[in-house]
Amino acid sequence: MRPTQTFIDLIRTVHRDNAPDVLAQIRTLAAEEREPVRRGALCRHLETLAFRLEGDERLGAAAETYDLIAALVPGPRARWTRAAAAARLRDLCERGRFAEAEAYIAGLRADAEAPVLIQDGLATLLRLGWAYECRNQPEPCLHCYRLAYDLNGGDAGVTTEDGDRLSTKVKNLRRLLLDTLLEDGRFDAAIALHAATRHVTGSGPLEAYDIVSVQALAAAGGARAITVLPERRIAAPDLRFWEPPPALRSEAGSLDIPAQYLAFLEGARAFPRSNVVIAGGKLVYDLAAHPRRPDILLQDGLNPDQIMTAAFGATRALVEVPEAEHTIAAGLMMFGLQSRNYGHWFCEFVPRMLCYNDPRCPDGIPLCIDDHMPGAHAEILGLLDTRDRPVIALPPRPVAFGLLGMAPVPAFFPFDMKPGRPFYDTVWPADVFGAIRQQILDRARARGALSGRTDRRLFISRKAFTQRALVNEAEIAERLRPLGFEVIYPETLTFLEQVEAFHSAELVVGSSSSALSNALFCRPGCRILGLIHEELSFNFRGYASFIEAGGARILFLRGRTLPRPGVHAFHVSYTVDPGRVVAAVAALEAEVATGAPAGFSIAAADDRPIRVPDRGASRLQDKRTVGPARVDPDRLARVRTLAAGPHAGAEAGLCALEAVAYVAGEPHSDEPACASPSIAAFVRTWSDRLPQDARDALILPLVPRLVGTRGSEALERRRVALVADWLIRTHLPAWFRLAKLNVEGDELADLPEVEDVAQLVSLCDHLKRARKRAAVANLTLRQTGSAVRAAAWDAAHQAAWGTVRDALEAAGPSVLAAGWDAAYAAAYAAARAWGKAPLEPTRQALQRSALALVERMIEAREPDPADPGRRPEDAFPAATSIQDGAECRP
Repeated sequence: MRPTQTFIDLIRTVHRDNAPDVLAQIRTLAAEEREPVRRGALCRHLETLAFRLEGDERLGAAAETYDLIAALVPGPRARWTRAAAAARLRDLCERGRFAEAEAYIAGLRADAEAPVLIQDGLATLLRLGWAYECRNQPEPCLHCYRLAYDLNGGDAGVTTEDGDRLSTKVKNLRRLLLDTLLEDGRFDAAIALHAATRHVTGSGPLEAYDIVSVQALAAAGGARAITVLPERRIAAPDLRFWEPPPALRSEAGSLDIPAQYLAFLEGARAFPRSNVVIAGGKLVYDLAAHPRRPDILLQDGLNPDQIMTAAFGATRALVEVPEAEHTIAAGLMMFGLQSRNYGHWFCEFVPRMLCYNDPRCPDGIPLCIDDHMPGAHAEILGLLDTRDRPVIALPPRPVAFGLLGMAPVPAFFPFDMKPGRPFYDTVWPADVFGAIRQQILDRARARGALSGRTDRRLFISRKAFTQRALVNEAEIAERLRPLGFEVIYPETLTFLEQVEAFHSAELVVGSSSSALSNALFCRPGCRILGLIHEELSFNFRGYASFIEAGGARILFLRGRTLPRPGVHAFHVSYTVDPGRVVAAVAALEAEVATGAPAGFSIAAADDRPIRVPDRGASRLQDKRTVGPARVDPDRLARVRTLAAGPHAGAEAGLCALEAVAYVAGEPHSDEPACASPSIAAFVRTWSDRLPQDARDALILPLVPRLVGTRGSEALERRRVALVADWLIRTHLPAWFRLAKLNVEGDELADLPEVEDVAQLVSLCDHLKRARKRAAVANLTLRQTGSAVRAAAWDAAHQAAWGTVRDALEAAGPSVLAAGWDAAYAAAYAAARAWGKAPLEPTRQALQRSALALVERMIEAREPDPADPGRRPEDAFPAATSIQDGAECRP
């Protein structure tokens, strides 16, 4: 039996704009129908209508139609109930009505058919989340995954399209969005986002605070501050290396030292294991209030040891509101971020005791420390405390202080710098650490802990540590034992035993690590040989200035870095040639005996300016004027293999650029005057990070071809542009395609050729989207395995980034940021591909592509001045795609 004509006519009139009104009339007519056969016919017509409404993206109306069918159908209703739930979820999420979707999900979980509805709802939300993710829409993506987490009641049994847990996606997307919102100053929106997701992260509500220094708070009347040491200028450290060092990549720390103060804050809230203190409605944090704040990374809230959430903008921060606070009447702050680390403890925390020992600091106030700090830290406190103060070990809970005493880190000491900014190498004040040294030695002497010996030779073991490990430590120890060295293991000694060992030494050899901080207690004139990896972004000045405060002198010997992508440059492991260690020890012995300095002073060896943010002109200017260069065939015949450099002389081996200088008849150097500085920068990094067989196969044939490639500034800029173009249009798309981000990869590959780095300004939006698109899957590369990090940050990638970095920095912050986005997005994309496709074919294809890139850079020549009709761009080879495109397009 057919439905009434009125019913059919109503269905025919339904369209996008009138669906709600017409559906109301249809519902009224359907409710009046009692005949089962006719009701079945009505349902068939309504089913057709629902499909049509879904096709017109009228999902809310489609859901109502499915609900109506479920009410009319004479048989089982589950099919229509499930269809209605899926359509309604899609409707609410696609219209951004996530609060309503949240309430709807709560109803689904309470429904009698909950298991089936939950399963269908999860499938719908996961599809929506993945679609938003593929369209680079992180906010709706986050909410879809968050709703899926709520609907499922957690992570159990559910993963996203690319294999992540729902909570991982929510946390990563949340951090991405919080950072974006804080950059834009949208603190209310950030707080609302956190409120919707904090049940996933397990944190309390956030509140916004202006960031101030202690001194600024005191100036505004919010604290009492006493100056213990005034602002002053200190001397630069004597920085020496065993071999002629290349230019350091770090920024020298300021020699203008801030005042040491003693401050008291009333009614402060603080978080153990963190540097965050809230007082007077402000976030009190000297580092976060420093003028260099835009350049530095603040790790509170990111460090896994944190007990609270914090997100920092330029001048304001969001901090988790403490719950279930611990209350202390008064305390002196000796707790904070990295307090358990011995090196940080000595540099950042121990100097505060000079302020707390000041007569103007009241007696009886306890010293408050983190409860996870090693026993040696408490031993140091006992030696420095002149008031016999009680010590309170704070558990990881927020603390409300009636009165909180604070003192500063004695110099500006950022944890890390933002991408593209040079590492800041803090110089430590000798007056502060000299006073600490003297007090500890006096206490040790009074306890009979110092033996009076002055002839010990120590080799400091780092066997117990996995980061910054000296891999061939045992071999070096065996070579040093016949020279009178004893191996000591600091972690097995009490603090006073370590003080005695260093104070009795005439010569110390050890890895430049926390244990070498004890060289502060060496006698004046003691010589230290600091072993370290070859990375040039390191705190060489920090170690030298700290050790010099006690009168000892350090000579650095750089070894060979063992690549471990994803590990901070500070902490990579390394090896050192034992023969060079023995030679350096002999040179230090001769220095003591004759007064002739060993090694090379950084001032004499490094005549290039250290790179600092946005200072100076382009580094691509010709460094020196050179005549015609030629290859000496006899010398070329002697170069049969290449080493990873640099080397003290040709007899010790030749790296790629040292070989270029050698075959061109130049003095020994890894910066040959005859070679293009941009090609040299690329080849130097690439060669040093390749395994031996690949180095000889790929780089050795290039050595004679690099001779005579130095050109004008315009030519060098063009060569750098070739590298930038390769990063953006070849390297990055290859990883995107492997990660199944084909649309994004093709978009980048189809961009116009980069002929000058300044063009990156016009590509900023493309590159920023690329990074954010890839970053959704893995917030940081630390979340992936070593295999993907090795592929994503392989030698060619590092060489390209190192080559363009100076030019990008000179071109301005926006260009530098765009270049960084391009370099890092590739690593994120590789993280997405990990486990779903083999990485090695893409890496190998890009390695061959990098060789073709170097060939193009070599072939680039100056325009012929005899041909005035020739265009400048005709001097450069045309851009070509890599030959192994099939391998990079899975």
